[in-house]
Amino acid sequence: MIRSSLAARMFAYFIIVIVISSSIVGFVLYLQSSKEVDKQTNELLTQIVDNAMNHTDMYLKKYDRATLSMLTSTNVKDFLNLDNNNFVSYFLSIRPMKEKVIQPIFINNPEISMVYLIGYNGLSVYDYNKEMTDFSQSLLLEKLESLKGITNNDGKLTIMDWSFLDGKLALTRKISDRQTSKVFKGILGIELNIEELTSLWKGIHLGETGYFYIVNDKGKIVYHPKSEMIGTHVNDKLLTKLKENQNQIFNYKEDVERVHFNRRSDYSGWTLVASMPLDELRAPVLNIRKTTLYTCAIALLVALLLAYQFGQSIIRPIKLLVSGMRRTEKGDWTHVAISGRTDEMDRLIVSYNMMVSRLQELMEQVYAEELKNKEYLLKRQAAEFQALQLQINPHFLYNTLETIVCYAVVQDSQEIKEIVRSLSYMLRYSVRADLEEITVANELKHVMHFMNIMNYRLGHTFEVEVLIPPELLLKKMVRLSLQPLVENVFKHAFPDGIESHHRIIIDAFVDHDDFVVTVTDNGIGIPPDRLNQLQTRLTAQQTQIGLPEREQREGGIGLVNVHSRIQIVFGEKYGLAVSNNEFDTGTKFILRMPSKNDEVGLLL
Repeated sequence: MIRSSLAARMFAYFIIVIVISSSIVGFVLYLQSSKEVDKQTNELLTQIVDNAMNHTDMYLKKYDRATLSMLTSTNVKDFLNLDNNNFVSYFLSIRPMKEKVIQPIFINNPEISMVYLIGYNGLSVYDYNKEMTDFSQSLLLEKLESLKGITNNDGKLTIMDWSFLDGKLALTRKISDRQTSKVFKGILGIELNIEELTSLWKGIHLGETGYFYIVNDKGKIVYHPKSEMIGTHVNDKLLTKLKENQNQIFNYKEDVERVHFNRRSDYSGWTLVASMPLDELRAPVLNIRKTTLYTCAIALLVALLLAYQFGQSIIRPIKLLVSGMRRTEKGDWTHVAISGRTDEMDRLIVSYNMMVSRLQELMEQVYAEELKNKEYLLKRQAAEFQALQLQINPHFLYNTLETIVCYAVVQDSQEIKEIVRSLSYMLRYSVRADLEEITVANELKHVMHFMNIMNYRLGHTFEVEVLIPPELLLKKMVRLSLQPLVENVFKHAFPDGIESHHRIIIDAFVDHDDFVVTVTDNGIGIPPDRLNQLQTRLTAQQTQIGLPEREQREGGIGLVNVHSRIQIVFGEKYGLAVSNNEFDTGTKFILRMPSKNDEVGLLL
């Protein structure tokens, strides 16, 4: 017996040690390798972006120096100070400008496609390489104001995001007739082949699907390994991420999740970005993790095979016991066969079989009692509701009233016809014994027919004021709950007759999860002792079944009847409440029902 228990513990301990040790080794190895990969990735991307930025800045500074050489030329100074009305001097200055100023720039920088100078005096001059086609000189002056607003006011070189020639990179700067002067008199611009710059970046390799690209401050792509992307704009979300995460690595997901690293060049204003797929960066770590998992799995498998024979004699009875428990959970009270060995497992199985037998007996008793209680409850609720319903179901009068209507039509008595029609509708409405959904609109229609009869009895028209919002008219409520309250008002609130100042108001609102309907009058109110007696009866949830006949007559079909039917349908937390008005004479009846009821009569 000691050996059997020890075998089970050793088997469990052996598995736990292998799993824990393998998990710790794998977890630590995975974390360490992830840190190293992240560190190497950061260093790699930083080095690539820094090298690209340095080469780019150096290349652009060459053109900065090329344009600076023009600022010392006397031809440029004279051109900027020419009178735009002196056409002779202007035409005489064009040739020296091209030969002495612009052509040397082309010789030293053959990649430049065009050089132009636009003076604030309205004069312009330009020249281009022989392979370029001519274009309208008037376009230069048309763009002067735009170039003034875009070009830096400090006299430094500005990299444009558009150019006069398609597919070119445009560089501009404001110039004056003296080097130290900040009073600018013109704009000098050069346009060069973008391919000259792209040669600096084509050697950057970022794996199979990684790439390097450049965007300006407006999000326009200056360089991209895919030529069709050059000139397009990155989406606003990515541009915001680039600005918020300069000089650091961040993840961004488009089609796939990618790692980005970017730096902005203070000289060019360009943001240079290196991007690689996260999966590609994590590939070495995933390989290490897979290797660790495979190693741990093999070690665990060997351990299990070694421990299998040792613990088989213990595991088999446990499996039988677990199988029996599972069948018992499904309601199949199964006894587990003992192995015949007098050890702890056999004694445990014997105890389990005794427990199953006892539980089976107890469950059968509980189930029988539950069925009996449920049947009793259903019969009690059905009988109670039917008894309440029978008080308002004079069905035998319905056909008789239809006959009276026919006679009223023959005798051409409109009053009798309307009274009997209304009464017939009310009886038809009350005869229905089912629990179908009844809306507030249905109840108000029933009240309308009741008032039609009452107006004939009163001898004049008395209108009930309905203030219920239209969106609440389709709310569900218990049938025959409003008309008894209105009838109660006529019987008790105005004992001296109906006057012009008398009011009956029906309103409704939603109070949190409750739907509340109120019936208010400005009659004499209820005496305090009578009000306390009525509130006590409502609180005690008494019905009118068994009440004295005099009380039933005084209450019509009865306020307590309405209260009881609401509780039968919706539950004991709902029902009818009654009180006198606090700031005026009269009585207020409050019907409280659930606001989110999908089906009237759900509790039944």
